[in-house]
Amino acid sequence: MLHADDAAPAALAPYFDLIGQPGTAKPSLAALARLQLGHILAIPFENLNPLAGLRVPLDTAALLDKFTHRRGGYCFEHNLLYRHALETLGYRTTPLLARVRVNVAPGTVTPRTHMLLLVDVDGERVLTDTGFGKATPTAPLRLIAGVPQQTPHGVYRLTQEGDEYQLETETGEGWAPLYAFEPRPAYQVDFEMSNWFVSTHPASHFTRDLIAVRTVANGRHVLHNGRYSFYGTDGTGTREEITTVAALVHLLENTFGLAASEVAGLEAKLGRIVGTSGNP
Repeated sequence: MLHADDAAPAALAPYFDLIGQPGTAKPSLAALARLQLGHILAIPFENLNPLAGLRVPLDTAALLDKFTHRRGGYCFEHNLLYRHALETLGYRTTPLLARVRVNVAPGTVTPRTHMLLLVDVDGERVLTDTGFGKATPTAPLRLIAGVPQQTPHGVYRLTQEGDEYQLETETGEGWAPLYAFEPRPAYQVDFEMSNWFVSTHPASHFTRDLIAVRTVANGRHVLHNGRYSFYGTDGTGTREEITTVAALVHLLENTFGLAASEVAGLEAKLGRIVGTSGNP
């Protein structure tokens, strides 16, 4: 790990430029909040590679190249590069794996397919995450159970049972679970295995469904197959059904800022999506 007063490697300069944050700031909770929000606002969440049947490499060079060429990614891609940047700045991080609990019946055991980070900073331990799609918290969350915590894009809380924490978000109908984790470190080999599953297994929704999220200051643009939605931070929103491949590509390129037309094999998959009835 580099110390906070060391210069960030030149290779990461494009990342800090992309997220609009200096690559020299010393570790603090306030600086971490700026880094997290800057990352989320700059880099979309998307699954175009696994949907098109393409590899999802997790090495730093590949991630940096992808993100700086009008592409996004999902949790392993976002949080691995984010962690590398944090470590470069001198943050003490612990990477974890979590079980996704969105739309899961109580008692159902799900695989550990989500990556997040714990960071020790300013005498506190906080959860920081840049890659959970439309429910990504846009500020660090203190690792304290039972306390609602406000972020720029919603209210979150952690619950705890034994060694396991569960992250939840407040909706108009109460608290909704997002994912559950234990504060035990995971390793690169664990992320490689989980990434292989979510990017190649036929049961993974990343290989079947189109998913894209772009977070902006006043809300989130969300695309799930042919259904486009905008969720405003003021509680307002819109919804639209997209029915042609050309319209999907235009939406991905313009609203989401993604170089969708350059992804080999994607348009054929989009054709199958808009060709199915009742886009979920």
